[in-house]
Amino acid sequence: MAKERSYDYFWNSDSDRYYDADSMGDWLRPFFRNGIFNGQMQVTANDNMSVTVAAGYGYINGKHRHFLTPTTLDLEIASGTLDRIDSVILRRNDTERRIHLVIEKGGNAKSPVAPALTREGAVYDLKLADIYIAAGTVKITQAEITDTRMNAAVCGWVAATVKEIDFTQIQAQFDAYFTAYKKNISDQYQDYIAAIQSFKDQAQEQYDLMVQAFNTYAEQQKELYEDWIAEQESGFEEWSSGQQSAFAQWRQNQEQAFNNWYLNNTGKWTNDFLNWFDGIKGIFGTDPAGALQNEIETLQNIIYSGEVPADLVTADGDELVTTDGDQLIAFWTLKTSETCHC
Repeated sequence: MAKERSYDYFWNSDSDRYYDADSMGDWLRPFFRNGIFNGQMQVTANDNMSVTVAAGYGYINGKHRHFLTPTTLDLEIASGTLDRIDSVILRRNDTERRIHLVIEKGGNAKSPVAPALTREGAVYDLKLADIYIAAGTVKITQAEITDTRMNAAVCGWVAATVKEIDFTQIQAQFDAYFTAYKKNISDQYQDYIAAIQSFKDQAQEQYDLMVQAFNTYAEQQKELYEDWIAEQESGFEEWSSGQQSAFAQWRQNQEQAFNNWYLNNTGKWTNDFLNWFDGIKGIFGTDPAGALQNEIETLQNIIYSGEVPADLVTADGDELVTTDGDQLIAFWTLKTSETCHC
């Protein structure tokens, strides 16, 4: 009797039942669906070109792996001109006899798509997340990571097949809503950027017009000022020329009048001076300076003493003299209401 693999684990009798490594997986397969145990193995960004997959259980076609610690996966550098989408894959490889995590790199394109899953032969993939890597990206943020664990078509949560939890429709509805929401936000943002640019352009245009108007006004004022300066200079030159001519004529007239006046009066002044000098020569004698000084001292004595000397003369005007021939002098006392202390 040929040996056969039993899913019910009957007792072996005469080696008619055998069990191998696939026996347990085959036995579990009808009761559980492939996927990640609820809430485990989330993909998070590290603020660089790598992501971390949290610890947890993954189940694929009756076999599972428990990742005891978080796993960090590196991403290749971004293209300088094109975008791409990489996928975080939980892969069962029967040839290598293991379940492990890998980054499946997508192709560069203006409108990139995620790489296709491999589910044939010895390989079966579950996709935990998609990572959008825009051109020139140097670090990944959480915004670029799309969580696909709950999408039953590519991954899903591990659940009993008897009471299966299918989030496909909910996920599709949410994805559609989120895509529309992202597009709406993106459109609003683009409209906002366009409005800001339009406002900037209008402001620049108004500023340019203002600068142009100011420059035109400045040029006009400069021309007016230069014309005014030229007019003032011309008027001043004409006025100055007239003033110089008038001043020259006035000066000539004044010089002529002075010369006439000087010539007319010089002879008279000379005669008057000679007559005056002849008159005082008899008074001062041969020493006019000394005589003048005596007269000054006499006046000072009169002022300080209050006595005025006077020659005594007769009724006929003859001077009175002593027997020795000396002239007689009398002193008249000046009296005031108050004594002067000079």
